[in-house]
Amino acid sequence: MEAIDIKDILKEFHGTTEYHKHLFPGRPAILITDGCRFIREECKANWLFDAILSYQADLLKRGIKFQIWELKRLKLDLSWLLTCKEDTNTKPIVRQAIEFSDFPLEYIRIWVIDKVALLPSEY
Repeated sequence: MEAIDIKDILKEFHGTTEYHKHLFPGRPAILITDGCRFIREECKANWLFDAILSYQADLLKRGIKFQIWELKRLKLDLSWLLTCKEDTNTKPIVRQAIEFSDFPLEYIRIWVIDKVALLPSEY
């Protein structure tokens, strides 16, 4: 699926009809909305939700229940940066370099609120 098609489909997600579990061995599951499930399945981005899930225990221990996750393509060589912030105008509390991904979008923002991952349009 082309990036333009994915962007058009993402505009249609408002709220969710169902919550889906995202599991990672040895970690408590998080729930994902229909929009995040679309990203996970259509963009083949299990790894993205695995990365987000891998930080949850530490972030929740620190009392951070609202998280803004952003994945940005850095260069045309397909390297990326995954960050997490507590609020829009704050410095990242998580920074993870991703050496390679064929993720089809140049940028995506995902919120995690109380162990539920959602697209901002689904709030």
